[in-house]
Amino acid sequence: MHSNQDSDLFVPTERESFLSLLWNDVHACNAQSGIVTSATQRRQYIRAMFACIEGAVWLFKQEAIEQQQYKDDASVVFTASELNVLAEVAPSIDGRGVIQELPANLRFVPNLLFAFGCHARAFDYEPVLRVSDHEWGDLKSSVTVRNRLMHPKQLSSMDVSDDEIRTARAALRWFGLTCSAATLGVSMWYAKRAIQKIEDPEEAAAKLQIISTAAENLKRLVLDS
Repeated sequence: MHSNQDSDLFVPTERESFLSLLWNDVHACNAQSGIVTSATQRRQYIRAMFACIEGAVWLFKQEAIEQQQYKDDASVVFTASELNVLAEVAPSIDGRGVIQELPANLRFVPNLLFAFGCHARAFDYEPVLRVSDHEWGDLKSSVTVRNRLMHPKQLSSMDVSDDEIRTARAALRWFGLTCSAATLGVSMWYAKRAIQKIEDPEEAAAKLQIISTAAENLKRLVLDS
């Protein structure tokens, strides 16, 4: 029988629970092209999909901020403007001359590109968000659908077609794989830190070569899935 202490090792963090909840909301919609699903399910899928993406992007930005705050070597330094965008705040001065941090109004696509770029810088890995992939175009097309649903002008604005659901599902799958590749970059950063503690230079170099090759192969496998 496991002790309570052992059980605590498997308790998800708040961030893991947050992402899990967002993904569960997406799966609960069960909207698939080629299968009869209600119009409501399709709309809910698009909304849940973007809530999931934006939640993941927010967490990536928080990890980037924390790297600058807590890294010993301070190898990554974000500018004041970058930190404001990472924190999604827009400083302003009120009538009393006091700084107020207002929520920043960030456009989806530039914010996504910025978040992945800063995350890669923070953990010193090659950027993994590939705008050359056709799924990047799928994601941008799905943004248009989301905007149409959030700001409807007529009855037809609320329709989500088979093609739009198919495109959205492909875009979300691609986004999930891209996040997995980014997480691999984080794992590699921690592995390099651990290898730095090895006293024998030859042993350290050999292990670094092994894990670097394995990580690169795994990243390619993930991104090309």
